[in-house]
Amino acid sequence: MRHKLVSITDKNFRYVNSWDSAGSDNNHADRLKMSELLHRAMKEGLTDKQRYCVIEYYIKNKSMKKIASELGVYPSTVTRHIQSATKRLRNIAKYYN
Repeated sequence: MRHKLVSITDKNFRYVNSWDSAGSDNNHADRLKMSELLHRAMKEGLTDKQRYCVIEYYIKNKSMKKIASELGVYPSTVTRHIQSATKRLRNIAKYYN
């Protein structure tokens, strides 16, 4: 049985890590395909606020409280944006995977 773990690195979305159950690295072409999918999904599948929150939280490592103060909203709103964006990205990845 093959399990995949996909993660977004702190640098950007160019690198997508994928391992099988034995821990070995998967095909480079598969990783590039998933990376392109994430780029497209981020650009076309998310709202502007969702995209902003995801980038600030996962890529720039800002706290939800800091993002909320920048947007002028409550931290719970940022949490909802990130959760709904994550759910959308997972659904898109399931469709193409």
